[in-house]
Amino acid sequence: MEPGSRCHRDYVREQGDDSRSRLRCPSGPRGRRRSLGYLHLGPTGLSPVRDAVSQYGITSFRAGYRVATIAFAVAGVALAVGVDRAISGTGRTAVVLLLIVFASSRAAISWFPMDVPGTERTSTGQMHGLLAFGAFVSAAIAALRLGEVLSREAKWHSLALMSSCLGWAMVAFLAGIMFARSSPRMRAGFGAIERGFYLSAIGWFAVFAYACAANAH
Repeated sequence: MEPGSRCHRDYVREQGDDSRSRLRCPSGPRGRRRSLGYLHLGPTGLSPVRDAVSQYGITSFRAGYRVATIAFAVAGVALAVGVDRAISGTGRTAVVLLLIVFASSRAAISWFPMDVPGTERTSTGQMHGLLAFGAFVSAAIAALRLGEVLSREAKWHSLALMSSCLGWAMVAFLAGIMFARSSPRMRAGFGAIERGFYLSAIGWFAVFAYACAANAH
């Protein structure tokens, strides 16, 4: 099947339609893993090492990308509620507000797709960049702040170090993302660095999602 041919376009379109039906309504940590996993395993033509995760949003697999971003937004809201109910220490409100910022950014971002690489910057693309930056920064600061809060609390005290470590991992990957955008030498590995951030963030959300679930029972 030759890329660019009508047959190839029909095939990609069918795969995109299939992604919409198979990724209809996952939410929370499991939904994020499934939707992102499906995008990475599907015939998208993108490189996980080179290309940004957001680039799935400008392919025929954009429905799967939207599911992933909305699932992350739902997880952000759920964790904000869980943290607010589970702990009462000073600094809790800041963590909750940061999670709401994260959730809002993730919920909106798929409606502001990134610009096609190599094309002129558009206002939509600029908004995409701002939303992505807001989500990444708020998640990293929320993890670090929660680590500080838990270090002074009896509840979930054992998770304080993990939250801080994952928060610093997010900060490191975020710095790597910024360097990769400006350095031709690192640009070839942009996708891998960004996915390192996603793995750190998903790990943090998963740990505290399970903690919140255990707290509810």
